[in-house]
Amino acid sequence: MVAPAETYLAFLHDLGRSPHTIRGYASDLALWFEFLQQTQRRWDEAVMSDLAAFSAYLRRTNRARPQPDTVIVHPAGVVRSARSCQRALSAVFGFYDHHSQTPLSVALNRSRQQRQHTRQHASRTRRHPLGVKVSHAIPQSLTGEELAMVLAAPPRYRDRLLLALMGLNGLRVGGALGLRHADLSLRRQELRVVPRSDNANGARAKRWNVLTVPLHPMVADLYADYLEYEYGELDCDYVFVNLWGGQIGQPLSYDSVRSLIAKTTHATGIGFTAHTLRHTFATTLRRGGAPMEVVSELLGHSSVTTTRQTYVHTTVEDLRERLSHVEGWSGIHA
Repeated sequence: MVAPAETYLAFLHDLGRSPHTIRGYASDLALWFEFLQQTQRRWDEAVMSDLAAFSAYLRRTNRARPQPDTVIVHPAGVVRSARSCQRALSAVFGFYDHHSQTPLSVALNRSRQQRQHTRQHASRTRRHPLGVKVSHAIPQSLTGEELAMVLAAPPRYRDRLLLALMGLNGLRVGGALGLRHADLSLRRQELRVVPRSDNANGARAKRWNVLTVPLHPMVADLYADYLEYEYGELDCDYVFVNLWGGQIGQPLSYDSVRSLIAKTTHATGIGFTAHTLRHTFATTLRRGGAPMEVVSELLGHSSVTTTRQTYVHTTVEDLRERLSHVEGWSGIHA
């Protein structure tokens, strides 16, 4: 237990940050304090040079290979991605912002003030002096055939429904795990994503207001079959609950979803994550001709810019398809 870190994490909890965000920051702060222990530096005496060294340390290590000078016969895999490094640094920045009287927090604030002085637009943003450049890689997306295989692989209706909500309705895993029966209407063919902070499984919809979207027909059919053949007479508000193991009737956990995805990957040979399913939903809509504004609303984004930058990207295949309709393009020769 590291008291200063616990104080900051409790502060994030009080602000209403999602459990997923808090878990990620806790893991990143653990890296920082492990680094400080290795360099024999007190957390409240750290300076900018320590943060720079930590940034370099992050880029050349990963969880499987924590010591940069350790020789491993079988490589542990690639080092941390730039995005993972940036998140870890952001956690440290936030931590020192909270403990604002340490030398490092003072140095960070001074650096921000200098940048604000030289950049007029910086007054509206909070750029970090040691930020890591993150490339905008195109997220993974499944083909229609792959998505069909993934949704058909689980032997139980409950698990198919869970994957379908992410792949066909674009829900985040937190939003799906927090669903109550009152949130789905088969009569109106509607689905509501309701932000709740009291879910027993810690699930959290990443939004502040209720989102109502059309229910995909296949999702509606799977939900009806799930209620009739598996859910039965169980008296519980949650849609996704333990039915064959653990404490019956308790809502499914994030670990249960990770286990389901691992089993489905093994059964189909198709590697994917919960976010892959959500991105597949967005990409399928966009390629089908749905306007960006519609895709953004269905995903529950507050800005179309977020949708465009984060989820929907143009690939070489998309460009090739568009060029095939340009008269004379394929006939151009040197």
